This record gives sequence, structure tokens and C-alpha cells, in this order.
Amino acid sequence: MSLIDRRTMELATAAAIGLFGGLVIAGSLQLNTGWVAETGPQPGYMPFRLGIALCVVSVLVFLDTLRNSAGGVFATREQFKLMLSVFIPTAVLVALMPFLGCYAPAWLYLFYMLKVPGSASWRKSLLVSSLTIIAFYLIFEMWFKVDLAKGPLESFLGL
Repeated sequence: MSLIDRRTMELATAAAIGLFGGLVIAGSLQLNTGWVAETGPQPGYMPFRLGIALCVVSVLVFLDTLRNSAGGVFATREQFKLMLSVFIPTAVLVALMPFLGCYAPAWLYLFYMLKVPGSASWRKSLLVSSLTIIAFYLIFEMWFKVDLAKGPLESFLGL
């Protein structure tokens, strides 16, 4: 049994892409969108063109969906539950980052995703998530010299 049909979801996706493209265009118009011979592209040059491309894609998806009116099932209840099993932890990750920084929530997310939906052992989940976060720290902080947001745990550890 389907919760929503495919055609409705494709039209909603086209509308969302168009709205996002419009927001990108509106934001880029607050900057210079041109090209100056001496300095090259201005700050809004690329976002403006990407926003236009998103709007064009939105119109194409919308028209294609109207032309091919074959509905069909978008997702069954089981598929929707599976999607939520990934979406909800990701939303929690994003919600925690402003308060806990990047590293601790990312470690929790990786550990959870390996352990619960991935059915990995406790040992493997701990090892993979820990090594991944250590690699991220070394790559971003040490190699690229890019400070990612840190939270209270990183402050406590002196990182």
C-alpha cells in the first residue's frame, strides 16, 4: 500500500527545486553577479547561474511529470519506514551540531548507523566510527588547517 503516489512526489520535488533555485538567485542578487575584466567573476556570479540552472531543471521535471502522467507507487509503508530510519538520525545530527560541534555528533551518528540499521558489532561500530572521526580531525584540522566547529567535549580535551 502506498502512502503517496509517484506523480505527486515528483511535482512536489520539482516545486522544491524551483523554490530553492529562486532562493539562490535572490541571495546572489544581493551580491555582484557579473564579471569584471581585471578581477574575474564577482561573488554572486556562480550562485546566480546555479540558481538559474536549478529553476530550469525544476521546470523540466515539472513538465516531464505532467507529460508522463503514469502515477505508480512512490513508496510503500515499509520503504517509508526504512527512509525514516536514515532521515531521523540525520536530522538529529544536524540539530546537535550547533550545540556539540561537528565531531561528537558525527561520531554518535556513525556509531548509531553502523550499530542499529547496519547491524555491526559493538566493537566494529566503535572502531570504525572512532577511526573515521580521527581521520576527519587529522585531515581537516592538521592537513587542510580548516577548523571545524567544536563543542564542549573538544574544549574539555583541549582540541
